[in-house]
Amino acid sequence: MRPWIWPGLWQYQAMRVPSTLFAWALAGFTFAQGTEKTVHTDTGTVVLHYFITGQLSTKAWTDADERWGHSWAYDRRGKVIFDRQTRRIGGHASVDYRYHPNGGISRAEVSDAPDGGIQWFRSTTTFDTAGVQTGYSEDGWDNDGPILRPRVSPPPTPAQPAYKQEEVREQRLFTNEYFVVARKNCRVQLRPKQTSPAAKNVDATMLKGDTLRGGTYSLGERFDPPLEHVAVTATNRRGKPKYKVVRTESVQVNAEHRRWYMIVGR
Repeated sequence: MRPWIWPGLWQYQAMRVPSTLFAWALAGFTFAQGTEKTVHTDTGTVVLHYFITGQLSTKAWTDADERWGHSWAYDRRGKVIFDRQTRRIGGHASVDYRYHPNGGISRAEVSDAPDGGIQWFRSTTTFDTAGVQTGYSEDGWDNDGPILRPRVSPPPTPAQPAYKQEEVREQRLFTNEYFVVARKNCRVQLRPKQTSPAAKNVDATMLKGDTLRGGTYSLGERFDPPLEHVAVTATNRRGKPKYKVVRTESVQVNAEHRRWYMIVGR
C-alpha cells in the first residue's frame, strides 16, 4: 500500500528538478556572457565588462559630474580595438556595446548629436569573437545634408609594372566644426580669423548650460583646435571679460569630420 502523501506534494517534487535545472542553465548563460563590475572613484564611475576567461573586455568611464566620459573595448590580448569619447552635455555622445558569448564585443553602436542642432550621427561597428573588425556602417545628417557613406571593398591590386609609376592623390578636406558650451551666463563673441559662409562673426547671449554652434572650417587632411582659427571673447552682463575658454573637448564624427566643444567659464 502506498503511504498517504499531502496533496500537491507529488506535483511539487515533479516541478522541483526542472526548476533547478533552469536556474543552473540561467547561471551558466550569465557566466558565458562575461561578468560586469561597477567601480566608484573620486573622479567618477567606471563600468568594467570581462571575458569569461577573466581579461578586460570593455571599460566605460564617466566623470563625477556625469557630463564627460570615455569608452574603450579590448581584444583578449589587451589591445584597444575601439574607443570613443562620450558626453551628456551639449547634446549627447554615447556608445552601446553588444557582446559575444565569450564576453568580447560583437558590435559597438555610436550615437552623437549636439544640443539644439540639426546634425546627428549614428554608426555601427561589428567584430568577430577574436576582436577583428568585420563591418562598419554610418548614417546621419550634417550641414551638407544626409550622411550616407557605404563602405565599398577596393578592387584587386593589379600586378606591379616593371617600372615605378608615380602616384597622384588628391588631398581630402577635413571638416572642423566648433561649438561653445557656457558654464556661466555670459555674452559670447566669435571672430573667425578667415571669415566665410561657413564661419561668420557671431554675437550671442548664452545662459548657463547653453551650447552655441559657431561654424566650420576645412583643412587639408588636418584637424586643428578651433582657438587657432577663431577668437573667442566672453563677458559678463556688465561687459567685463571675466570668462575664457577653460578647456576644449572633441568628438570624432567620422574619418573626415571632427566636432570641437569650447567650454567657457572661469
